[in-house]
Parts: sequence; C-alpha cells; structure tokens
Amino acid sequence: MAKAQFDKNSILDKTIMLFWQQGYHGTSMQDVTSTTGLKPGSLYNSFGNKEQLFIASLDRYAQRSADKMKRAMAHGAGEGIIMLLTDMVAARGQKDYTQKEYASCFIIKTQLELTSTEPKLAELAGSCLSRTKAQYKLAIASEYGEALSEVYATSVMMAIFGIRVYGYQQPNEADVLESLRLSLPWLPWKKH
Repeated sequence: MAKAQFDKNSILDKTIMLFWQQGYHGTSMQDVTSTTGLKPGSLYNSFGNKEQLFIASLDRYAQRSADKMKRAMAHGAGEGIIMLLTDMVAARGQKDYTQKEYASCFIIKTQLELTSTEPKLAELAGSCLSRTKAQYKLAIASEYGEALSEVYATSVMMAIFGIRVYGYQQPNEADVLESLRLSLPWLPWKKH
C-alpha cells in the first residue's frame, strides 16, 4: 500500500474549517474532497469514514486550543486568561466576517449541533470542554488557591461561551471587553 503523500495536519486544518463553518451534517465527503484536493480513496485510507475524519479534526482543534492555553498560562493564570479572552474578542474584529463566515467555536458548535442527532460526537465535544475547564481550574488554583478555582474556572468558561456565541451579533469590541472586566473582577485587569 502506498504511503500518504500529504501532510495530515494540513488536511485536518482544512477539514476543521469546513466542519466548523458548515457543521457535521452540512458537510459531505464531496465537500471534503473539494476542499482538501484529495481523492476519496486517499481520504478513506488515511482517515477512515466521515465520522473518524470529524473526530480527528475535533481532536486537532482541541489540541491546538490546549497548546495556546498552555503558552498563555506561562504568563500566569490571571494574565494568561486575560490574554486568551482579549484575543478571542479581537479575533472577531480583525477580519471582515459576514454572518455566514463567522464560526464561533468548533467545539461549542459541535455540541450544540449534534446533541440530539449524534450523541457520541456531542459527548466527545463535551469531554473536550471538560478538559479545557480542568486546565483552567488547575492554573487558577495555582495562582488564586483551590477554594474558588471551580467557580472561577466556570466563570471563565461562561465568558468564553459568551464571547463565541455573542460574536454572531457583531458586538462592539470595547463593550465586550468592559463586560469581561465587570464580570471577572478577580482577574488583574488593571494592567490592561
């Protein structure tokens, strides 16, 4: 059997965007072959079926997010969280997105789309979100103590969900940042 002659991560990055924007059910394997430039046989041999390709895409997205969080937390939990939140807000305003192009968060959208139709995939997305919260909780506990780490991690997750979902409304960046300052007063906003 011939070895794959393409970069799997590059292909996954393309399928992430495709699934992210069109959803799992809205994406056909014909869409995938058109977007990636691969023949169906190459896709199936390398990734399996559509569900397996979706899982690989979701895993890559979650890993990239975890890596970004780890880099941010190297600045300390408070500073790192502020960096991540402000980057999310700024990312929405950096591009001239149309409502159709804006894609919120791949993991959140997956859970919302697939809860009733593909519970296995929705559960996988939920476990990605749980791991993210656990990472926040651990970082927060190291800087702010264990006592409030669960509550603080929950508040960060709610802020992220809010940014990602409310982004469809194309809110004013300054208003969103001020809202974050008010809703997460325990973070060191004074430096920003």
